[in-house]
Formats: sequence, structure tokens, C-alpha cells
Amino acid sequence: MPWWIKLAQQLSDPEAFSQKKETTPGYIANTAVIDETNGPVIIGDNTRICHGAVLEGPLCIGRDCLVGNNAFIRAGSMLGDRVRIGFSTEVKASIIENNATIGPQCFIADSIVCRSVYMGAMVRTSNHRLDGKNVHVFHEGVLVDSGREKLGCFIGEGASLGVQVIILPGRIVASGTQLAPRIIVERNLPAGQYRLHQELLGIVYPEGKS
Repeated sequence: MPWWIKLAQQLSDPEAFSQKKETTPGYIANTAVIDETNGPVIIGDNTRICHGAVLEGPLCIGRDCLVGNNAFIRAGSMLGDRVRIGFSTEVKASIIENNATIGPQCFIADSIVCRSVYMGAMVRTSNHRLDGKNVHVFHEGVLVDSGREKLGCFIGEGASLGVQVIILPGRIVASGTQLAPRIIVERNLPAGQYRLHQELLGIVYPEGKS
């Protein structure tokens, strides 16, 4: 099944969000906002919700998770067990699988983040084309219309993304891939290690001058 269809099916399953489970969260800060206006917010055992975090239902968070200060987890998201969400990160309509770590000030939207993925600070998933057309995705070597105006990315199991990596709509980061800081993922890449080649150009001042 194509990953973007799996995303839509899992997040539209009423059973995933319809019933509140009897759990014992580890800690919910008194300044956290739990908004169940449009659906329940399910928080697993021993999960910590820090100051200023906003959780918007319907939403399901697994056990032993950490949602950092001022994080915003928007409606329709599913977080597995032992997921860590950093300070001021926003997650929208995404599936975050077990043991994933998402650093501070990230934006993860309409995406699947597989098990044991690590993201450094300020990783961003783009989920919308500037021309407003549907996002197209390569599937089995063919470019196909996803049927979605908003679609993020698929990040495979165990991938590691450095600070300020940006992923364009509909792209796939292969399992086990390592992306060094500030890479822009414009196309699907084979699994591997990638880094930017940096060339510094400058003037070296004589000693005592600046």
C-alpha cells in the first residue's frame, strides 16, 4: 500500500480516537492545554506533558513519551511509545512511530515518521506546493498524483536528520539514511550518508586590523 494512503487510512480510523483509555500519565503541567473540543486526547502511561504544550484532539499519544515545552500537537496525529517531542515543535496530522525523537522547533506535517528516527533541531517538512496543485509522489518508479493538496514525507526506520534539514512535499527518506545539517531533500535518495560540500570564501585581515 502506498505510504500516503496508509497515512490517510490510519488517521481516519474512528477506532483509533473514539474511546478514551484508562491510563496514568506521568506528569501534565498545569499550563499545558488539553483541547478535546473536536475529539478525545489519549495520553499513555508515564507520558510527560511539559509547560505550555498544546494537545488538540482527536489525538493519541503512547506511553513513556515526552512532549516538550510549548510544543503543539495538532488534531489527527498518532504518536507511538517512547516518542520525544522537543521544545516548540509542531506536529500536524502525522504518524510518529515508536522510539522516534524529534528535536526542538521542528515542523512535521502530513507525514509518517518511522521507528527510531532521530531529528535534530529545526527540521522542517514542507507539505504544500506553491502552485496549489496536488503533491505528486514516486511509487514503484512512476510519478503519481497523490490526490492530496497537502502531503508531507515518509521518513524510514532509523534515519537520522541533522539540524535544519528541509524535506519537500511527497519525498521519501530511506531507512537508515543519515542527512547532515542544512540539506534540502528535493528528490528521493538511496539509503546512505549525505552531507553538504562547503566552500568558505573570505578575506583574512592582517594581524591587528579588522
